Amino acid sequence: MIDNVTMKSLFEGIEYRVARSREELEKAYRLVYQEYRKQGYLDENTANLQASVYNALPQTTTFVALIDDVVTATATIIPDSPLGLPMDDLYQAELDDLRAQGKQLCEVSMLASSSELFGEGISLMLNAKKMFLIFFLFKYIFDYVRIKMDMDYICIAVNPKHANTYDSLFFRNLGGGTKYYSKVNGAPAIAKYLNIQTVDQQCITNGRQSLYKMFLTEPANLDKFRDKVQLGPEDLRYFFVEKMKIFKDASPEQLSYLKSCYPSYDFSRIIA
Repeated sequence: MIDNVTMKSLFEGIEYRVARSREELEKAYRLVYQEYRKQGYLDENTANLQASVYNALPQTTTFVALIDDVVTATATIIPDSPLGLPMDDLYQAELDDLRAQGKQLCEVSMLASSSELFGEGISLMLNAKKMFLIFFLFKYIFDYVRIKMDMDYICIAVNPKHANTYDSLFFRNLGGGTKYYSKVNGAPAIAKYLNIQTVDQQCITNGRQSLYKMFLTEPANLDKFRDKVQLGPEDLRYFFVEKMKIFKDASPEQLSYLKSCYPSYDFSRIIA
């Protein structure tokens, strides 16, 4: 078993924080595209980027893990809104059960780590490093969701082959069984959720002292949440019109809600 001190030493030099610029967002979107392409989840596109209409929401937050300004891992937090969550495509009934209880939801999406960081080896140590990279990234995501967003549940749709990693972080099956995501070329997915309010008790009950210390007693570094990039009109046009045709493919309802999120922006100029 590798303790927290050893885990930290494995990842010295990696900076975890919110994306703070258009350039960092673009690097994150490119990493997701590259890694999803390698897994066969995406077809080729001319932009070499992966994002969705949810990335245009001002409340959406992208986290990055940086080594010398190179994005080596990323994940995006999408809060529930009138647009719903990406997972609603497959698991709306299950998510609606949580919503009916008055719970505040968010989804972690676009999770990717650079295969070049560890090479293509499959040794246990390499797998452990990849797992710990995700653990550290989720530490910041957990703190952000708990402190900055005041959410009840983190939801996620994962390939079943990665389920054990999330089970070890106390994610539980949301229900609905295995389904197949057309947006990632028919890859299988299962829905999971983490109850923010009961993580501490689950750690104690299951004797997970290391996880408890890492996630609940290690103080949150609020500096990592500062200066989150705010999308201006030029950024919206750059990503969602020029680079990707996301606004063109968005529904009238989606565009209407986005316009309400940016009341001072002239969308006629953004979309034109």
